[in-house]
Amino acid sequence: MIALHVRYGFPPEKVAEAAELFAKMQAATRLEHGCLAYSVYRIKDDPTGFWLHEEWADQASLDAHSKAPHFMEFSVGGLQKIANRREVIRGEPLG
Repeated sequence: MIALHVRYGFPPEKVAEAAELFAKMQAATRLEHGCLAYSVYRIKDDPTGFWLHEEWADQASLDAHSKAPHFMEFSVGGLQKIANRREVIRGEPLG
């Protein structure tokens, strides 16, 4: 299992657009083969911040996700273009 935490920040005028893109991305991604979890959160102490938690069955599932049409549209073509910061933390379970 592979887990990712991705933290995003957006200019204030892009927050509503980001929320819409995240909602679309979340709905489509949860249907993917190998997706064990995919949830988007607002950061309580940062009104322009979001973070997402992803869990994937294996590297092949994560690789397929990064090539999926909805990922290309909503993440690469949308969220990553309007974000002013993005940090990816990749993890694997202990033991």
